[in-house]
Amino acid sequence: MNKPKVSVIIPVYNTELFVEEAINSVLNQTLTEIEVIVVNDGSTDNSLKVIERLANTDSRIKKISQENQGQSIARNLGLNMAKGEYIYFMDSDDMISQNTLEICYNKCTSEDLDFVFFDAESFSYGDIILSISYNRIGKTDTQIDTGIQKINELIETRGYSASVCLLFIKHNYIASLSLNFLPGIMHEDQLFTAKLYTQAQRVAYIPEAFFHRRFRPDSIMTKQYTIFNVKSYFIVVDELIKFACSQNENIKKTINKTIRFFFDPAIYMSNIFRLNERFSIAKICFLRYRRYISVKSWLVLLFPWLIKLKSYTK
Repeated sequence: MNKPKVSVIIPVYNTELFVEEAINSVLNQTLTEIEVIVVNDGSTDNSLKVIERLANTDSRIKKISQENQGQSIARNLGLNMAKGEYIYFMDSDDMISQNTLEICYNKCTSEDLDFVFFDAESFSYGDIILSISYNRIGKTDTQIDTGIQKINELIETRGYSASVCLLFIKHNYIASLSLNFLPGIMHEDQLFTAKLYTQAQRVAYIPEAFFHRRFRPDSIMTKQYTIFNVKSYFIVVDELIKFACSQNENIKKTINKTIRFFFDPAIYMSNIFRLNERFSIAKICFLRYRRYISVKSWLVLLFPWLIKLKSYTK
């Protein structure tokens, strides 16, 4: 095969029930000139056997195995191997519509875009009943703008999502920024995507729900919110503040707005922790991050019973 048009990178960890469906949704794309880089991140179930069986039937699958090191390192490994003109990151329990890559590729190449973003629909598996809207139709327009213009528009309309699964990105653009995923944390997409938007010159929105996100009880996306989530957010905010220091005033302002958008709800959600944990979070936030936190989130963090009052519900 000549140089692939798209490299799809799929980290896999213990998703034996879903990984075949995920990979097949990529292999069955109307755009066929692709490579599928599947990174087995030390799975302890039968995920690797499923991957190997599929790789034996389609040469477009590039299989990599590593000891369990987390999603960020798995994605970075796939990115280092990727040869495609464009990059798409996907999770191993989700799916994409059959024409996703073709429409995104044609849009990016015809308009010379750094990346496009699109919508998603969620569906539940097992006992979990959860639905999250990823629909930005009417919240943003389809014209080509800079990334700064787009992210500001999305934040203003509450339509911003940091999920890289909703992005189709020019490989050379990622390389030009030396972008990768920060290891050892959760919410690494918040850091990656904020940097991606703020440096882009040509970005467009495709108003289609190409991505199909599965919610299941034991996935990273639906596990209980823990102190590790909060500590990860602290690291992401620190990294974004550091990044903003070397940028112009317009980008600094946008980075600060982006931090407020995701960090304020993260602190609000911390009301579930024990008293000593909440006070520890409050102390750190007061010393380092108070400019990003609303009065409502401060009050709910310190006095969780306020949630029972309608005016304190997010």
